[in-house]
Amino acid sequence: MDSVPRDIPGYYYDAEKNKYFKIQANHTAPLGSKYSRDDIKQREQTALRRKRIEDHSQRVLTETIKRSNMLHYPLGGKLLQRECGTLPTSKSFVSENCAAVCARLYSRNRLVDVSSLDVLFPVARFARDPWTGTLLVAVNTAWNFNLLSYLPNKQNRPWQYKSHQRQCNRVMIGHDWPAPRITLTISPSKVSGTRFYYNGSMIRCSAACPSLTDSKFVVSNSSDLLLITRTESTWAAKDVKLPNTADVMSVEWLTPRVVIAGMNNSLVQFFDLRSQDTVSRLQHPHGVYKIRKVDEWRIVVAGAKKNLHMYDLRYASSGIARHPQPNKPNHTSTKPYISFHEYENDHISHDELDISPEIGLLACTSPSKRIQLFSLSTGKLIMPPPLVPSHSSCLSSTPNTPLSIPSSRIQLQAHQDVVAEVPNPNRADTPITYYQYQDPITCLRFENLKEVPAANGAGNTGKPSLLVSAGNIVEEWRM
Repeated sequence: MDSVPRDIPGYYYDAEKNKYFKIQANHTAPLGSKYSRDDIKQREQTALRRKRIEDHSQRVLTETIKRSNMLHYPLGGKLLQRECGTLPTSKSFVSENCAAVCARLYSRNRLVDVSSLDVLFPVARFARDPWTGTLLVAVNTAWNFNLLSYLPNKQNRPWQYKSHQRQCNRVMIGHDWPAPRITLTISPSKVSGTRFYYNGSMIRCSAACPSLTDSKFVVSNSSDLLLITRTESTWAAKDVKLPNTADVMSVEWLTPRVVIAGMNNSLVQFFDLRSQDTVSRLQHPHGVYKIRKVDEWRIVVAGAKKNLHMYDLRYASSGIARHPQPNKPNHTSTKPYISFHEYENDHISHDELDISPEIGLLACTSPSKRIQLFSLSTGKLIMPPPLVPSHSSCLSSTPNTPLSIPSSRIQLQAHQDVVAEVPNPNRADTPITYYQYQDPITCLRFENLKEVPAANGAGNTGKPSLLVSAGNIVEEWRM
C-alpha cells in the first residue's frame, strides 16, 4: 500500500511523475513552468474548491430525504403537492430559475477597439447613454486620460459601432497638478463646466442621483463626501463631513435623498440630505470596496478577503463598533441576509461589480479573467466554468471511468474536468461564464432598460445587457 507523500518545505510533489520538484519564484520561473509559486497556488485552490464541492454533494445526498415516487405522477403527484402547498409555482421559485435561464441566453458582441486609434493603454472605464447609445470610453495614461466618444451606426437597438473606426470625438485632460481636479462632462462632444480643486484629497468613486428631476452627483473626497448639484448656469459643490475618519471607498444612492458610503474600516454609513445626519447602519467583515442597491431595503456589499454579502435594512443593526478594526481577530460584523460563498476576489475596484435587479443577476470579475454570475435570490454561483484538471485527478480516473461522486451534477462536472478542456473562447456560442479574456477585466456594467423610456426611436427591448471592457476592447453580452 502506497504511503501518502510527506510535505517538504520548498518542494512540490507531482503525483503524475512520482517525484519532488523545487518550487520556483515567479520572477525566475521560465515561461510555461508548472512549478512556479503562482501556478502551484492556483492548483491548490482548484483542488480545494473541487473537494469542497464533493463534500457538499456528499452531505446533501446523506441528509436529504428521498422524495416519494408518487410525486412524479402527473395526476396524483400534482394534486398531493397542491394540497400540501409545495407546488413549485411560487414567485420565489420563478425568480431563482430566471437568473440561470437569462445567463444561458447571453451571446458576445464586439463594440469598439481603441487599438485602432494608436492607444497604448487599456480601457479604464466606460459608460453608455441609454437614450442615444453614445459610448464614452476613458483611457488612462501616465499624465492624462483620453475620453473617447463613439456614436452608434443606427438609432435602433441593438446598437452597433465601427469597431476599428478612426474618427471619434476625443478629449484629453491632464492631471499634472498638485491637487486633484474634477471635470464634469456635459455632452459627448464637449467638456465644460466647473473645476474643483482640493489639496491633499483622494477621489476614488462617484455615483449619479437616480432622480429624474435633479442633476446631482456624490463623490468620495478622502474621508468625506462631495455633493455636486446642477444649478441654472453652473455646478455647485458642497462638502459633507462624516463622523468617521476612515477613507470612503464606495458610494451609492439608496433613494434620491439618502446616500450610502462604504469605508475602508468596514463601516457602511448612511447620510440623509434632508436632516443632514449620518448613521452607521452596517459593519462588513472587512474593508468595503463596492456597494450596489438591489431595492430600497436590500444592498450588496463587496469587501476584502473574498467577502460579498447582501444585507436587509429591515433587520435590526448589530455588530457595530465605534472604532472597528477589520484586521483584528476580535472584529465583529453585521449578520448578512445572503452570503455569496464562491466569490473569489480579494480586492475589487469600484467598477468591477454590478447587479441587474430585473433578472436577478450579480456580475463581477474574477482572478481567472472570467465573469462570475451569481443569483440575487440564493447567492449561488451560476454556470461555474469547468475546473482545470489536476495531476492527481488524471491518475485516479480515465475518460471512460469518471470520478465516483454521488451527485449527478458533480459527476458531470468531474467528467468535464478530465475529458474536456475549457471551451474555445473564440467560438460565438461560448457561455458567458466560460469565456476567458486575454487581459484583466477593468469595468463591467449592466444596462437595465426597465426604467429607460423610449426615445429617438430606440425603444425598450426589456432585455438587460452586460457591457465589459478588457484590454483595448469593449464588448456587450446581450440576449
